[in-house]
Amino acid sequence: MNETVKANPASELNWRTVIILLGIALGIFMGALESTVVGTAMPTVIASLGGIEAYSWVFAVYILATTIMTPIWGKMADLIGRRPAFFGGLALFILGSGLSGAAHSMPQLIVFRTIQGLGAGALFPVGMTIAADLLSLERRTKLVGVFSGMWGVASLFGPLAGGYLTDHLSWRWVFYINLPVGLASGIVVWAAYTERYERKKNITLDYAGALTLAGGLTLLLFVVEKGAEQPLMMTLATAVGCLAMLVAFVIIERRSVEPIVPLDLFRNRMVTAATLHGVFAGMALLGVMAFLPLFVQAVIGTTATQAGGILTPFILTWTAFSILGSRSILRFGYRRVAIVGMAIMLIGTGLLAQVTAQTGRPQLVLDVMLMGMGGGLTFVTLLIASQHAVERSRLGVATSMIQFARTIGAVIGIGAMGALMSWQLNYALARGGSELASLANGHGDIAALVRESTRAALSPAAAEALRQALAGSLRLTFIYAFVATAAAAIASFFIPGGRAHELAHPEQHASEPQAGLTEL
Repeated sequence: MNETVKANPASELNWRTVIILLGIALGIFMGALESTVVGTAMPTVIASLGGIEAYSWVFAVYILATTIMTPIWGKMADLIGRRPAFFGGLALFILGSGLSGAAHSMPQLIVFRTIQGLGAGALFPVGMTIAADLLSLERRTKLVGVFSGMWGVASLFGPLAGGYLTDHLSWRWVFYINLPVGLASGIVVWAAYTERYERKKNITLDYAGALTLAGGLTLLLFVVEKGAEQPLMMTLATAVGCLAMLVAFVIIERRSVEPIVPLDLFRNRMVTAATLHGVFAGMALLGVMAFLPLFVQAVIGTTATQAGGILTPFILTWTAFSILGSRSILRFGYRRVAIVGMAIMLIGTGLLAQVTAQTGRPQLVLDVMLMGMGGGLTFVTLLIASQHAVERSRLGVATSMIQFARTIGAVIGIGAMGALMSWQLNYALARGGSELASLANGHGDIAALVRESTRAALSPAAAEALRQALAGSLRLTFIYAFVATAAAAIASFFIPGGRAHELAHPEQHASEPQAGLTEL
C-alpha cells in the first residue's frame, strides 16, 4: 500500500464536505457534457476546418484516450493520492479544451482532442473515489445517485448547449466553455479538500502494462470502428494483434509490483460480478442510445432533432431511478436491487427487440423508460457495491475498473451492432429490387438513405421497401441488445446476497468512523 488516504477529521465542518462534492460534481458534469456537446457542432467545424474524411476520428480519439486512461488514473489515485490524480486529469482536460477551441486544422483538432481525452479519463473515477473516501456507506447511498444522474442531465442538455453555442457564439466555444467550469471545479476542490497519506519512497510505475493496454485498446477500437471497411486479412491481422497485446498485458499484470489492474481483485466476487455486468450492460444501453434515434428518423420518419428526443424519457427515468436505487441499497441489499433492475431492463430490451416498421413512437417511449429504470437501478448500485467491497487503498482502481468495463462494453456493443445492421441492410437491399440493389454497395452512408432526397428519387414501392429494410436491420441490433442484457442479468445473480454492511470489506468497517462527517 503506497498511501493511506484519510477523509476529513471529525472536527471539520459539514460545509467543507459539501463544497468538495460540489467541485467534484462540476468536474464530472463537465466531462460528461463534453461527450455529447461536440456532436452538434461538428458540421460547423467541418465547414470551418475542412477534413471531412477525418470526421469520425474527432470522436474516436477522445473515446480511445479516455478509455485507456480510466484504469491508469484509477491506479494513480491509489499510488500518489487522490488530489494529484484529480488535478492532473483536470489540468490535461482544460489544456486540451483550450487547444481544441484554438485549432486551425482537423489534424490539430484530433491531437488536441486526444489530450482532452487523456484528462477526461480521471474525472469520473477519481472524483467518485474521493466521494467514497469522504462518505460512509449511508451517506454515499444518498448522494452517489445524484453524481450518476449527471450523465443523464449532460446527455439531455449537451446537444442543446452545443447548438446554442455554435449558432450564437462560435463552434470554438463548445470547447472554451470548459475553461471556466474546469477552473471553478479545480479551485473549489483545491481550497476545500485535504488529504493525508503516507507515500512510499520508491513508487514503481507499470509502464509496460500501460503500453500494452494502450496498444491493445487502440487495435480493438480500429477493429470495431473500421474493421468492416478494411480487407478481411487486414482486419484479422489487427484482431490477432489486439489479442496478442491484451494477452501480454495480462502476463505483465501478473508479474508487476504495482499492476494497473490487479488481477487478484477478481477473486472478489462482488467486483467480478460488477465488472461482467458492466461489460454486457454497457453493450446494451449505449448501443441502444446510439441506434434508436436512427430508427425513429429512418423508419417512423422525423427530423434528426425529433429523433434525438426519443432518448429524453430514458435519461429522465435513468436519473430518477439512479437516486432511488442508491437509496434502496441499505434496505434491500445490492443483489435484490440489481436483480429487480435487470428484470425491468430485460423487459424493456425484450419489447424493443420486437419492433417492426409499424411500431409507433409511444411504444418506443415505453421501452426506453423501462431501460432507463433498470439501468438507473443497477449502475449506481454496483458501483457502490464494488467500492465498499475492497480496502480503501484500492478504491481508485476498483472504481475505475467498473467504469472501464462499461466503456469497453459500449465500444464493442456499438461496433457489433453497427456491423450487424450493415450486414442485414446490405442483404435486404440486394434483394429488394433493382432500385434498392443500386443502393446496396453505398449503404455505408446511412445518412444518404435517411435523406428525403434519396427516398423522393425512389418509387413509392421501393421507398417502402427501403423503410422495411432499415427497420429489419435495426431490429437485429436491438435483438443483440436483448442478448447482452440477458448476459448482464445473469451476471447480477452472482452478486453476493446479504445486507450492504455485511458485505463490506473489514477495513471499510474499521474506517467508517474516520469519515468524521456530520450528517448531510
